[in-house]
Amino acid sequence: MAIIIEGRMIALLLLVISFALFYFYMQQAKSGAKISARTFPAVAAIPEAVGRAAEMGKPIYYTTGLGMGTLNNPSQGPQTLAGISILGHVVRLCSRNGVRIDYFTPIVDSLPLVEETMRTAYLMEGNPEGFDPHHIHFQNDQSPYLTASLGYMQRERPASNIMLGGFYYESVVLGEAGNTIGAMQICGSANTHQLPFLVATCDYTLIMEELYAASAEIAGDPDVLGSLRGEDILKFIILALIGVGFLLGIANNTTLINLLRM
Repeated sequence: MAIIIEGRMIALLLLVISFALFYFYMQQAKSGAKISARTFPAVAAIPEAVGRAAEMGKPIYYTTGLGMGTLNNPSQGPQTLAGISILGHVVRLCSRNGVRIDYFTPIVDSLPLVEETMRTAYLMEGNPEGFDPHHIHFQNDQSPYLTASLGYMQRERPASNIMLGGFYYESVVLGEAGNTIGAMQICGSANTHQLPFLVATCDYTLIMEELYAASAEIAGDPDVLGSLRGEDILKFIILALIGVGFLLGIANNTTLINLLRM
């Protein structure tokens, strides 16, 4: 019973430390302290993808994947939101370069956010008339979404495909379709079961949490950047505990294991 109580106390302590780290770094970011995320090759390649479309006079295909069809899914919703956040950055680049961007999604409750994100991006570039809601394509299920996307790729042959979000089997279908038409492809997902297909078919890939970090880097939101820094520090603490536990285990000392056991 004592071990269980100690384990709960350690868990509570780690929870308090995590909240304290998040709060501290979020306040630091809001007060003007510079908190930056490293630039990922996939993010650095986005201007190249837009420039390629401008040179070829072709559009850009953008999607955030199936995402279980809703923003309310706890594992897929954050990925969709990260993809939509990066969409705003891409739309601004497209506006500057006169490139058309077409967004495809089967997620009905994301449509207001997508429309507002794209509208705001054009407005920030001084080109409000550049926004056309007809460039947002909604299909109400995975199969219609894939069929519409493949038909679009064959008709329009976009110069670049950007696929960032929660993907399922559409990842390999869209990736291979993009390869078939010779499109430059940038992708990213936190779904480990789809990452092999994305890595194999795309030129640049954001792997797992890189998708969220890239979104934070582009958005520049102090709350997001602060929580990202706090999460990184928490990871170092956990890794240190794992290392200490491993060394104690070699010495047949189970003190730390007993403390952490629930």
